[in-house]
Amino acid sequence: LAYTPLSGLKLLSTRVLTTPIMMHAEDEIQERENLLGEDNHRIQVEEERKEDILMTFKIRNSFLYRCIITSAFGSLLLGYDLGIIAGALVPMQKDLGLTDFQVEMVTSSIVFASIIGSVIAGMVADNFGRKLGLLAAAVIFFGGSLGMALSFTFGSLLFWRCITGIAVGMGLVINPIFCAELAPRRERGRLTSFNELFINVGLPIAYFAGLVLRGVPDDWRWMLASGAIPAGLLAVATLLLPESPAYLLKNGKTAEASIIIQNLVSQDESPVVTEKVVFQTLVEIKKDMQSNAEMASWGDMMSSKSTRKSLFIGLGFSILTQLPGIDSMVFYSVHTLSNFGVAEKTALTVTLFMGLCKLFFTGVTAALVDKGSVGRRRPVLLGGFFGVVASAVMAGAAYYGYTVVTERLVIFGMLLFVSAFGIGYGPMCWLILAEIFQGPYRSKGMSLGSVVNRLGSFLVASTYLSLVGAIGYGGTFTVYMCIGIVSLLFSYFFVPDLTGKTMGVDDSIKEIVVSDINDKDYTSEEEYRSPSSPHQDIGVLTRRTKLYEEHKTLESVEEQRRDF
Repeated sequence: LAYTPLSGLKLLSTRVLTTPIMMHAEDEIQERENLLGEDNHRIQVEEERKEDILMTFKIRNSFLYRCIITSAFGSLLLGYDLGIIAGALVPMQKDLGLTDFQVEMVTSSIVFASIIGSVIAGMVADNFGRKLGLLAAAVIFFGGSLGMALSFTFGSLLFWRCITGIAVGMGLVINPIFCAELAPRRERGRLTSFNELFINVGLPIAYFAGLVLRGVPDDWRWMLASGAIPAGLLAVATLLLPESPAYLLKNGKTAEASIIIQNLVSQDESPVVTEKVVFQTLVEIKKDMQSNAEMASWGDMMSSKSTRKSLFIGLGFSILTQLPGIDSMVFYSVHTLSNFGVAEKTALTVTLFMGLCKLFFTGVTAALVDKGSVGRRRPVLLGGFFGVVASAVMAGAAYYGYTVVTERLVIFGMLLFVSAFGIGYGPMCWLILAEIFQGPYRSKGMSLGSVVNRLGSFLVASTYLSLVGAIGYGGTFTVYMCIGIVSLLFSYFFVPDLTGKTMGVDDSIKEIVVSDINDKDYTSEEEYRSPSSPHQDIGVLTRRTKLYEEHKTLESVEEQRRDF
């Protein structure tokens, strides 16, 4: 008796009797030697990683965090504006005599204008630098805040609202770019997440400002004007920021880039270590610039079969995180509670606690998401489920009408809804977008996902009051509940968990391969054997998949032989 290691265990009587058993044994030995060679290569890579100076040097945290927190104020501007408009809407509508449709336009215009700002930001950051881009966003937001406060007509208010939205879009794009290019490699993921964190920091600060200013003469004008304070602080602090080392190196200013990198190294380190850190960082920046120059075009992305699943999941998840109605809570919480019968002061207090809940649960998720026991899918599904429950609670209370009990139920539903968003859809949307696209398509996939996400936000913000006027609060929350169910089902069936796995989803690959070898691509066998290859694109995913499938095939053959 003999066996043949093909797709399954097959007893082919004629061939088994005529084929030497040793031939099969030699083939298997050769395959196992090849696999052992790959294992040895992985061990060699891991040993080299242990000697990677960029993973071990002491960071000068005072300099690093001063730069990161200063740039993160660009994201805080969005959170502040989202929060302050919630408290200003009710008195502003009464003072200017705005219709519900005009209130929707004023509220949602900043979301639409932020898309324009995002497009402008890329050109400004590439041509004038990250530092000047952040400074321009701060100055524009400062002027827009004062312009909104001094508006006496709907048209003037809408114009300055759009100007402010352009600044918001610029800050949202330039801040993570600056953070990613300045932060050391081992801190990059955590520090880049300051973008989302500072949006949620801005919300409770704005809600508190609205609570304090409510009741003073021209309160809504003072609320909108208060946005000039964080913008002014950002403008002054940006003047003290260094420029991004990547931008300086791109423009031939190697000496200036080296000085900034030196400032990231702790003074406790020896000059030799500092020199190695500077040299290796400059080399990595140049490699990154080379890989960016070889990124896929928009035409490649739309026509490639390997991006179909990524586009479907990424864009679908991006818009379905917004359509269940999170911005109806962020923008219109005071408006909703006041019209339902809750005292306006109480409504402002509730919005403050909403901001704190959203900030708290976003921070908890960000701290736990890289743990294997938590991952990506569990927060998404948990948050999506409780979001549906919250919508059902609010819908039921609204259908019943105002009582003391239903008032508490609506408030509980709002707090639960924003907490659920902070657990799942809020932080996970951007993380999943960043992971689901393969290397050459990642930046464009992120941009496309961001536009779709903002369009979903605009759709909710621009239709909420009209929807309430047509079908009431109960009907509106029922619609959001149904969309939330669709979003939850989409997440359950399509959104993958890429915790600890290679980034990217390919239509031709059934399983995401564990990233247990070097994160580089190899265009030849010689490059593959050398861990110093500078390339980085989707080829590595194909090679890893092939190794993984060969390994699983050998395991399957061995198992079949034992069974036989």
